[in-house]
Amino acid sequence: MKLHQQFDLNLEILKVKNFNDIPKVMNETPFLVEKLIKDLLEKGYIVIESSANFMGVPQSITVMKEFTGPFVMQFSSKTKEDFNAISRKLGLEKLFE
Repeated sequence: MKLHQQFDLNLEILKVKNFNDIPKVMNETPFLVEKLIKDLLEKGYIVIESSANFMGVPQSITVMKEFTGPFVMQFSSKTKEDFNAISRKLGLEKLFE
């Protein structure tokens, strides 16, 4: 069974509070999202980015993995946990919902 979980971009987190935050958001966020995707790929996930972007960040990321056996439902929550753990480590925990 192939399980998937879609994470949608949280546009509220990208709203900058002052003018000085704009370069940081535009420069660092796309790099950190690429690192998030690379780390998920290393864990054996298939990662699909939406073609639509907002400031260089995909509007959604779909994470998929092929599982077999009686414990398939446990892996559905594992996908979300892995995504959240990696994004939290990169400081992107609120960027995708």
